[in-house]
Amino acid sequence: MSKTAGAYITGLFTNHQWTGGPTQAALAASQTTDYVIWSVHVNTQGDLFYNNEHFASGGVVSPYVGPYIKGLIDAGRNAGALQNVWFSIGAGGVSDFQAIEQILSQPNSPAYANLFKNFAAIYALGADGFDFDYEESIANPVGTIATLGATLHKQLGAKITYCPYWNEPFWIQCLQETLNQVGSQPVVAYRLQCYSGGAGNDPTQWSNTIAAAGRSTGVSDPVAFVRPGLAVAGSASYPSYPPSGMTPLFQRWGSSGGWIWNTANVMENYPSTGYSIADYAAAILAGVK
Repeated sequence: MSKTAGAYITGLFTNHQWTGGPTQAALAASQTTDYVIWSVHVNTQGDLFYNNEHFASGGVVSPYVGPYIKGLIDAGRNAGALQNVWFSIGAGGVSDFQAIEQILSQPNSPAYANLFKNFAAIYALGADGFDFDYEESIANPVGTIATLGATLHKQLGAKITYCPYWNEPFWIQCLQETLNQVGSQPVVAYRLQCYSGGAGNDPTQWSNTIAAAGRSTGVSDPVAFVRPGLAVAGSASYPSYPPSGMTPLFQRWGSSGGWIWNTANVMENYPSTGYSIADYAAAILAGVK
């Protein structure tokens, strides 16, 4: 399995205007392998939004957002390091999975057709998969997450990652149910939050829990499957680390990948810290196996 250095990409638009040019250039100049574009939101009609920007409806990507996201992806591909692009769905304090649960319960509705047309439209910008940042409370979270992942994989061939910060048994159930629905496992990683609500998480414990579940999860290499994420220096999230502080942690954890939260923090704090996106990617790659 190849090494991965991911980044949650944030802060691309300000007041409905594209301001992500410097971030795009910094990413392309780095060895960042995984772009996690955060965050896609969903309403009850199945329309998509990229943070506060209208992203897609009726299977059509917004001309005010889509070309810029495609340009960011294309720049990364052309630079050579980028391996995978993910659209992250959800966040804290939102209702995206509530809307998705409602839509999935009505598979013959216009909203259902609209939702998956829209996912197909943004996927066509150059994505490889979707990341589920589920931090809500809904009636049937296991069924919703598994069905969403299974459907995106069946319709688009998309890969899936989860971005958990707690509740290991729940995420094991999501893996098991997704495997049951697909017959193989389209979920390729946990992006484990090791900051804020996930501060104190031990990636080794999470990989041991997967290993203990055996073949029921469809995960063949639990250690590689758990990709820890760390907050960058100057972040409001805790704990936060400079690049030099990240490398020994990744070496200890033994995963094949890791990631940073988030690019906006790196760009904002660069004048005071001197740490670039390239520095963080290099630090992750120096530590992972």
